[in-house]
Amino acid sequence: MAKRFVFRFETMLKIRRQREDEHKRIVASRIREIARVQDQMASLDRQIHNELAAIRAGQSPGTIDMQQVIRHRHWLGRLHKAVLDSQAWLRFLEARLAQERAALAEAVKQRQVLDKLKQRQWERYRKEQDRLETWLADDLTTVRYVFNAIQSVSPA
Repeated sequence: MAKRFVFRFETMLKIRRQREDEHKRIVASRIREIARVQDQMASLDRQIHNELAAIRAGQSPGTIDMQQVIRHRHWLGRLHKAVLDSQAWLRFLEARLAQERAALAEAVKQRQVLDKLKQRQWERYRKEQDRLETWLADDLTTVRYVFNAIQSVSPA
């Protein structure tokens, strides 16, 4: 009976697959975090728009309450600062995402190297098994031919 195929680096391949999966999780987490920051920035933009509408509404008819205008302007300034902080954080996250994607690409490449090696070894194993089966079949045919030749020559 032929021995079964054994890839010597199966454990290393498993570890590289796990490493690749971990990098995928990190990249997915970073993408979710970027989406959360973008949602936060959209919310801040809506708040700024609403605050500007409130300031315009407060200024249009007759008397202007200066305390209210000052409060609106102060709040508007804080919202603008929050937008700037979010933009800076978003740029930082996008830079990290680029690094993490590069690490993922490297992990994929390392896994693919072992996958290709395994595939080549499997093909070599299959060719050897096919060659062995062909040899055995030829040998069996030869034995059968000789046996039949002996049977036909000897009167029994």
